[in-house]
Amino acid sequence: MTNQYNVSEKLFALETFSKKIRQDLHKIPEISGQEFKTSQYCRELMQSFGYKIRQFEGYTGFTAELIVDPAKRLVAYRTDIDGLEMPDLTCNEHSSIHENCAHNCGHDTHMTIALTAAKYLSENSVELTHNIRFIFQMAEEDMRVPGANKMVEMGCMDGVDEVYGLHNDAAFETGFIKFNSSVMSSYGSAWTLDVHGISAHGSTPHKGLDAIREATRIIDYMDYIVAKKTDPFSPAVFGCGMINGGTIPNALADHVQARGTIRSMDEETDKILKASFQEIVARSEAGGFKTTLEASGYPAVINHPQAAKVIYDAAAIFLPVENIDANGKPMTGSEDFSYMINATKDKLGAMYFLGSGNKAKGINNYLHANPYFVDDDCLLIGAQIFINIATR
Repeated sequence: MTNQYNVSEKLFALETFSKKIRQDLHKIPEISGQEFKTSQYCRELMQSFGYKIRQFEGYTGFTAELIVDPAKRLVAYRTDIDGLEMPDLTCNEHSSIHENCAHNCGHDTHMTIALTAAKYLSENSVELTHNIRFIFQMAEEDMRVPGANKMVEMGCMDGVDEVYGLHNDAAFETGFIKFNSSVMSSYGSAWTLDVHGISAHGSTPHKGLDAIREATRIIDYMDYIVAKKTDPFSPAVFGCGMINGGTIPNALADHVQARGTIRSMDEETDKILKASFQEIVARSEAGGFKTTLEASGYPAVINHPQAAKVIYDAAAIFLPVENIDANGKPMTGSEDFSYMINATKDKLGAMYFLGSGNKAKGINNYLHANPYFVDDDCLLIGAQIFINIATR
C-alpha cells in the first residue's frame, strides 16, 4: 500500500496493526452496557502501551491517561465502544461472532483510531505538547442505558481542558472530513408510550376504550405539533418506529405500546416538542385512558468555534484544504458526546465526521445500514488528526 493520504511515515508504519485491530473488534460487537469483551480488549492494549487505566465500578467504560507534564493542559479523546442489536451481514472473515449484534455504526472504527493514535503517542511521547486522556465510552447507541452522562457523573471529564471526538460516515469518501462551528447533532429523545384502555367486542365498541385508536390519535397529533407549533426555520422531527397492541381482530385492544424518537436542532424547539407530548398524554388521561409516557435523550452536540479551528488546523497539516468542509451540515441524529463537551470548563470541544466510504471499492453505505462496510484507509487519517491535536 502507498501512503496516499500523506500521514506521517511513523504512523503509516502502524497500518497493518491498525487494520488487524479493526477486524478483531468487528468480530466481537456487544450491545450497550454489556461491552465486556470489547472493554477488556481495549483496556489490555492501552495498558500495554503504558497508559494509566481508570475503571468505573459496575460499568464497562474506562479512561486511559498519559501525563507528560502536570503543568500542561489535558486533552481528551472520546471513542464509543458499543454495537447494535442486529445481525452482521458483511459475510467475510471478520464478521461478528456474536449472534444478532454488529458494528453497523462503525464504533469498531472509532476504537481502532483511538488505539492507533494512543500507540503512536506513547511511542513518541517526546512530541506531546499536552497531557492526553482517552475515554472509552459505553452505551452510546441506546438512550435508555447510562452512557456518556453516567461517565461524566463518575468523573471521566475531571480536569479535562478540551475534548474531541469523531464519527465515521461511509456515505462520503475516505480522505474527506466535515464539521462546523456550531450545532453538530440534534437534541434527541427516545420515547415509549403506553396506552391502557378497556377491551370490548368489536360489535359493541361503545362498551370499551379503544387503545389502538387512542395511540394513533396521539401519534397523529404530534405530527400536527411539528407542523403548527414549531418554528418552520428550526428543524423538528417526530417519529414512531414501533407500535404493538391487540390480541384478536374482533375486539378492541386494551393496551398499546408505541416507541419512537423526537429530534430538533435548538433547545426551544426541543422544549416545545416534549411539553406538547406531555399535554397530549394528559388529555388522554382525561378521556379515561391510563396513558404513560417515558422519554430519555441527549442534548445537542454544539462545537466550540475554537475547538473546531483546532480540528481544521490538525487536518490541514496533511489533507488538501478542499477535502476539509468546515461548514458541514449537522446530522439530525443525536450523540451523547454532548455531555462531555458540556463538562469542560468553557464547553471547549468538538466532533467531526470522517469519510469512511470508497465508491471504487463498493463502499457507499449509510450509518446503521446492513451490511455496513468501512474503508480501512480512513483509520490512519482519524489517528493522524488526533495526533496533530495532541502535538500542536
